[in-house]
Amino acid sequence: MEVVVVVAEFKHHLKSSGYAANTIEIYRKNMDQFRHYLKTRKISDIRAVTRQVILDYQTHVMAQAVAMETRALKLRAVKQLFEHLEATHQLLVNPADGLVETCRKNRNIGPVLTKDEVKRLLAQPNLSLKTHIRDRAIMEVLYATGIRLNELLSLAIYHLDLKERVLYIRKGKGGKQRVVPLGRQAAAFVKEYLEKIRPHYAKKNPKERRLFLLNTGRAMTPASVRGLLLGYRRQAGITTSASPHTLRRTCATHLLANGADIRYIQELLSHRSLKTTQAYTKIMPRDVKQVHDRTHPGVKEES
Repeated sequence: MEVVVVVAEFKHHLKSSGYAANTIEIYRKNMDQFRHYLKTRKISDIRAVTRQVILDYQTHVMAQAVAMETRALKLRAVKQLFEHLEATHQLLVNPADGLVETCRKNRNIGPVLTKDEVKRLLAQPNLSLKTHIRDRAIMEVLYATGIRLNELLSLAIYHLDLKERVLYIRKGKGGKQRVVPLGRQAAAFVKEYLEKIRPHYAKKNPKERRLFLLNTGRAMTPASVRGLLLGYRRQAGITTSASPHTLRRTCATHLLANGADIRYIQELLSHRSLKTTQAYTKIMPRDVKQVHDRTHPGVKEES
């Protein structure tokens, strides 16, 4: 089992599993670095990689003058390669089993919007304009469902069930499929977009089946979604990031604050590990903390 062949097959596996193009590119670079490291150790057969080789590579990565998350990504690529080889019965023993991704335990979770900030953000689109109705629908979907940007952009019109108010995610991370609830308000804006706006855009490109379209009839792009969110964030006077992933974190954190079971949130967000979801418990939104400071007996007694 030549390392070069195994790494190439793993890259193909990532693509066929529905990983986003930018994720695949990151994995490609990190796998190539691992392959180069093995070459310096004169290892050409993946079966010759032992636990000690993996630990040595971890030490090598940890010594690099790069960001903590970058080091974690380098190790994550290796860890997932060997998990794939074990799952497909190409290896009986996984030498990377239990490998700790450098920064996962203590990394800082990104920003989260308060409920007031979400309300202000959603209020920015001018609903007398076609593109703004579409934009409001997009923001409502991101906040209501917590889906990833790539999942949003992959949605086709037949992935939507407005009667049941659910979305069918067919191209989730790692190829996983799931059904997510849309919510009453998000469903109402998507319905308005579908009935009043999308037909006008679709006339220019009738073969396009993606749900969210540009006014040219082409499918929305990552840049177009990030751009509209940036514009509305600035209009709302919000200094916190309002990226698609910020809305994903915000969705999860607000659900937690309102008492949702963490395993439900894990299923909603399609986290493979509960530990990933539990990271959100480290976040206390500013509006929740303000209510706590104002109402908790222990806090009140201090003043």
